[in-house]
Amino acid sequence: MTNTIAYGIIKAYNNNTNERRNMINVEQMLADLDVAISECLIVPNEWLPEEWHDDIRGGRTFARLEKECDERDKISEHVKLKALKARNIERLRKQVTGHDIDCELDYSENETDDLQQHKNEMAFVGGMISSGMIDAEDLEEE
Repeated sequence: MTNTIAYGIIKAYNNNTNERRNMINVEQMLADLDVAISECLIVPNEWLPEEWHDDIRGGRTFARLEKECDERDKISEHVKLKALKARNIERLRKQVTGHDIDCELDYSENETDDLQQHKNEMAFVGGMISSGMIDAEDLEEE
């Protein structure tokens, strides 16, 4: 299999994945809006303490201020990820009633990093193609 065929297969898989991603829920849309707003709004230097002034831009975005507060409070990405996993586990734990471990779990309410999930899926498919586990025909739609 040539790289061109593999690229075409990955591109087709990417398009199908994007179609599924377009069906995101309202909570995800609101979270995306929150991120966009925090990156757009700027707090001017005169409202900030002297040590937080940004003399180049004249202020800092809410996203940058939040990042600096996390650094000051020693909250790393690792700690945030552990908290996210704990929230997801708690949601799943509530679904398991009593000793019924064989019940189906609903993962739709779990919080995910869509970009990282997409990267992981693409790496997985790319690895399956390069190792020969699947062929070009396996990913083509009929």
